[in-house]
Amino acid sequence: MIFDHTSLNMTFPILALIFFDPLSHMFSDNITNAERSMLYGLCISIPHILNLIFTPILSFISDEYGRKKVLILGTAGAALFSLVAGLGVLYGLFILLFLGLLIRGAFSRTNPIAQAVIVDLSEKHEKVQNMGYLQGAISIGAFIGPMLGGYFAHRFLFNTLNFSLPFFIAGIFAAISVFLTILMFKETHTKHTEKNSLKIFSIKSFRKIFAYNGIWQISVILLLTQIGWSIYYQYIPPLLKLESNFSANHLGIFVGLIAVWLALATIFGIKFLQRFFTLEQMLTRSIYLVLIGLVLTVIGFLTHITSLLWIAAIPTAVGDVISYSCLIAFYSNAVERSEQGKVMGICFIIVALIWALTGLFGGLLMSAYALLPMIVAPLAVFILILLMRTPGFTRYF
Repeated sequence: MIFDHTSLNMTFPILALIFFDPLSHMFSDNITNAERSMLYGLCISIPHILNLIFTPILSFISDEYGRKKVLILGTAGAALFSLVAGLGVLYGLFILLFLGLLIRGAFSRTNPIAQAVIVDLSEKHEKVQNMGYLQGAISIGAFIGPMLGGYFAHRFLFNTLNFSLPFFIAGIFAAISVFLTILMFKETHTKHTEKNSLKIFSIKSFRKIFAYNGIWQISVILLLTQIGWSIYYQYIPPLLKLESNFSANHLGIFVGLIAVWLALATIFGIKFLQRFFTLEQMLTRSIYLVLIGLVLTVIGFLTHITSLLWIAAIPTAVGDVISYSCLIAFYSNAVERSEQGKVMGICFIIVALIWALTGLFGGLLMSAYALLPMIVAPLAVFILILLMRTPGFTRYF
């Protein structure tokens, strides 16, 4: 997962440069920032739209035929995405970049399968901590990737390669992830070959998951927290470029440091907080942290205090990853062991839907006023806090 997420996150901040940097070969000079914003929103939303279709299918299949094959497919998809998108950036062909993003959305989403693996290996009291360790590994990759991407973005034959070099380096990391999965990963789930794969992926399967107590409430909390976080993470790179004139290197450092806060929170923070708080208390306090961070971010942009943007990233990232780890544990605890892959698929349907919608509509908002997406981000979290104060909302937790 470290290699997989190093690969995928290496290219994410580079997209902001491809769309908004004057040196990019992708667009002609007569394309306005408003038009670039809408295209950027379309491109970052497309992978999440495809996630809505493919993630639940792959998650359901992993419950029936094992995790390893699906993990191999996901890591191989990341390698193919890097190659195709890199060629699109190299030759200035938007259609190839778009095709690469389609491949990424369909086949390079390993997180729900990895979460199901953690559940396979964990006792009930270990789930939230082990989920935190998984998020920590993902965060390490999310730290290394943007740092390397930012470093290589403007170096080594830039006049020829433009912004394509980070994509090809990302492909190497993805290939390593494929080989590690093939050679080292041992299957953790008993296969049920007597079942029909078309039967397991059905409306009835979804209804069964949502029939468990607490699933609806957990899903509403996940939905609203992801609105705030997805807007922040997807639109902080272009806003830093446009509003604060960040270089490629500084952009990579900023996004990389977000991952540092994620990793520290998951590796050390969750274990520490478990000594003093229940799972529900950890969830509530982490949501307040997200709200504080988002509000500080808006203030930082409006007042042009760049240092405040760096500080605000800490509570935003820490609060989000702790709340997400708690919600994953709540999901897992709510269903039977045989349904773990399916409930993780449901979780990622919600995540993919929100990231797709905020990516798409965020681009429209940004085309009207650059800071509008970031101004909208805290509102969903504020609404969630009001909702959670409603008597009885969390009674099933």
